[in-house]
Amino acid sequence: MSQPPPPSGPPAPDAGARAADGAGPAGRSGDPSAPQRPAPGTDLGTDLSASLGFAGNALLRSPLAFLGAGALYMVVMIVVVLGAFVAALLFAIAVVESGPAPGDELTAGQFLLTIAVSVGVVVVSMPVALLWQAGAARAGGVILEGGRPTFGQALVGPGRVFLTALLVMVIVVIGTFLLYLPGIIAGVFLMYAIPAAVRGASPVAALKESVALARAHLGTTVVGYLALMVASYAGSMVVIGMIAAIPFGVLLQLALYERLNGRELPEPAKA
Repeated sequence: MSQPPPPSGPPAPDAGARAADGAGPAGRSGDPSAPQRPAPGTDLGTDLSASLGFAGNALLRSPLAFLGAGALYMVVMIVVVLGAFVAALLFAIAVVESGPAPGDELTAGQFLLTIAVSVGVVVVSMPVALLWQAGAARAGGVILEGGRPTFGQALVGPGRVFLTALLVMVIVVIGTFLLYLPGIIAGVFLMYAIPAAVRGASPVAALKESVALARAHLGTTVVGYLALMVASYAGSMVVIGMIAAIPFGVLLQLALYERLNGRELPEPAKA
């Protein structure tokens, strides 16, 4: 018996082809009418929410690296600050005792010297904070490459990252002394210097790259800087908050840097 002739017309596509073309349940994500997520660096809200989510997940999924190293640095910072404070207090007492008689005012030189010693108490804690930032930045770079950072990686960062953080701090401090506003402007435009150094840029090149990137995405950078300040202020209310605030801030900077350079953020590895 002869077989019936095959149906005319082109063959029907298989399920895989339908899925690739966006037909059927498997291809809903390919439907042109479906809302598409904005590309990295093109939408302020998407970039900021993705960066905040990355920073939070990275912190929670690598607690030993970030919070463990943070706790150690916090202890070191407290010891250093207390030691400097005691030394400054003893020095101030010695200045007062060697100064004018009771009821008289300190001389201008003695007053300025006391202020300088007080500022020195803050200055001695800065290297600890810079080392902390550099270590957190190194750990964040490991996460961006798809890995999970160790405690040691979060403890010590590359020298170029430390030097970049030092340059940023010096520039921001100088700007702050110049009527405060220049310090804020410097903080905004140098927000991506540490992430650029993590990606391999030299300290000076990292500063230049940060300024260029901030100028190209000024709105997102300003909002990101405000979010960074809010997180820092909230964290400074309690010690445990500060332990989380510094690595969270570094991770947020890294995430925004990646997004504004057109790169998607990876999902932080789980334990």
